[in-house]
Amino acid sequence: MVDMTQVDTGLGVASVAGSVIGGTVGEAVTAGATAAEAIIDAVGTAQANHASAFATASSAVSALQTAAVPILTTLPAADAEKAATGINLIQTILADLKSFFAL
Repeated sequence: MVDMTQVDTGLGVASVAGSVIGGTVGEAVTAGATAAEAIIDAVGTAQANHASAFATASSAVSALQTAAVPILTTLPAADAEKAATGINLIQTILADLKSFFAL
């Protein structure tokens, strides 16, 4: 995982360097650093949104699993097994998403 503090510091240094250099090259460096900061901010926001959505989904699956327990006991064994497998599949998908998005 990338150390975002180092990236942010590097972009700050690049922005200052662009101001010091001046001219066309300096302006391009400053503009590039500013654009990179905007991208990093957007990625950070997306990461927070993913974490929030993941927490909501995890909570919903836990509630579903808890609510399903008494219902599963009333179903024929084969149907109960299919339902439990479906809930487990949802949990597996959530675990994969957690890993993929590094939440």
